[in-house]
Amino acid sequence: MAHQDQQIGSLLDNTFAALGGDVSSTTPDDGVNLIQEWIGIVRSNVSTQWVAEPLEKLRDAINAKNKHEIEELMHNLSGITVDLANNVASGKEREQLQNLSTVLKDFAQELTNQIHSH
Repeated sequence: MAHQDQQIGSLLDNTFAALGGDVSSTTPDDGVNLIQEWIGIVRSNVSTQWVAEPLEKLRDAINAKNKHEIEELMHNLSGITVDLANNVASGKEREQLQNLSTVLKDFAQELTNQIHSH
């Protein structure tokens, strides 16, 4: 379990780095690779297995370059992440998930702004 906690911590760091910058600095391949890692993590825990489906939809939307669907799915994942933080996680993990939710929401909003400015 300690190994998985380290893996999650590292994945969170990578996710914050990828989503914390400008939307244009994150490539679709970066996003797909991160999502694939998250899918593996959420599938390994019975209390989070259900999160794999929206992550798979996001991965597919990124591969299809469907910005509107990506935006919508990221907003949904932001809500899912808050639910996980409040109902499954505790302590540092809860705080990290709450931060992740905010980053997802901010990234989706930046994507929204980018879509509507073109």
